[in-house]
Amino acid sequence: MENPERRFRLRQDDKIVGYMRKVTASMVMYSVDGFWWRGIKPEYNQVDEYTGIRDRNNRFIYEWDILEFKIDPDQDYLKGVVLWEGRQKVFGIKPIDGGSFVPLFLEGIALFNPRELKVFSHLWLNPELKAQLKVRD
Repeated sequence: MENPERRFRLRQDDKIVGYMRKVTASMVMYSVDGFWWRGIKPEYNQVDEYTGIRDRNNRFIYEWDILEFKIDPDQDYLKGVVLWEGRQKVFGIKPIDGGSFVPLFLEGIALFNPRELKVFSHLWLNPELKAQLKVRD
């Protein structure tokens, strides 16, 4: 049986203030550090969803993360932004220097090895990049 738990990163504008886990429909847990969980809800106004994959440092990858990635292990690293594609209803990577949106999963199978992914920033900290990519909230 598939785990129905969903994870989220919580922000107050541009500052990460905590994390949320929806364990079941009626059980929601919060954490300020992603390690210690409790039922106390922090104050937040932005929510970023977990993509279901981690990077090479075992960090959870959330939408709006900027990362280095490789499609082919023998090629150089590219830089891209993790986004939700509403028409396809999938998370994927939009390369910064052009190129096509690449989904993270295809029919439930991860298309990237976590060793080929590394989060290094967030899109909300780079408004010029958000404008360049024509990304809307």
